[in-house]
Amino acid sequence: MTGKWKWTLGSVVTVVLFAATAVAAEPDSLLSQIKQRGAIVICEAAYPPYNVKNPKSGEWEGLDIDIEAEIAKDLGVKIQRVDTTFAALIPNINTHKCDMSTAATYITPSRAQQVLFTRPYAAETKTIFVPVTSTAKTYADIDKSGVTIVTRSGTAEETYAKRFFKQATVKLLTSDATQPHLLEVGAGRADAAFAGNVGSLIFLKANPNLKLRPLGDKLLDPTPFAFMLPRGEYHFQQYLNVVLDNLERTGKLKEITDKWMSTLN
Repeated sequence: MTGKWKWTLGSVVTVVLFAATAVAAEPDSLLSQIKQRGAIVICEAAYPPYNVKNPKSGEWEGLDIDIEAEIAKDLGVKIQRVDTTFAALIPNINTHKCDMSTAATYITPSRAQQVLFTRPYAAETKTIFVPVTSTAKTYADIDKSGVTIVTRSGTAEETYAKRFFKQATVKLLTSDATQPHLLEVGAGRADAAFAGNVGSLIFLKANPNLKLRPLGDKLLDPTPFAFMLPRGEYHFQQYLNVVLDNLERTGKLKEITDKWMSTLN
């Protein structure tokens, strides 16, 4: 009886020691790795006023860039940026080319199967942009055989456009340029662009030589924006959610949002 008890007690001690060793041997979370390296690597894709490359300085600026600065300040690390396209964001995140994406990205079910999202911090709607000379007023005027609607590959606009427009041809662009689909219409290589509403209006205001206008029909598919990070990084996700909550609670998120959305006025 005594021998059996000693064996059982010894087994318990062994199991406890093994469990402690296993915990100690677990790899550091991404959040720990970022702090240890002293830098956070962020994927960027252009969409005004959230992520825009200043043509003079070549530096990124915008609403999301200001939020990045708050995150980096809280972590006490520097920011390293990776320029990419919307189509390449998820592959770059899941191959750990970057720690997160702050590109203005819609939360969609298909993306949620591939990456983690933070809580939302903004939202956007979508519409068609046409040349100012166009007589089109409704989506029905655009959704016709022989009409080419251009949008960006790898975006929620692509998915929605393919589902919504039944007759027109949906043409996809893969580019790291700012609003390349609007430029495509401006150059006469497409009849219309399906794009985010507010970001496109801000881009057109900053580029008055680009003679385009929104269609004027109802805005489509209101969807929240969030940051994306690699699968399984729940600790990092929780941290970012807390940072975003604090920015909202203190009024800093509104201050940043008002600063960049004022460019539409």
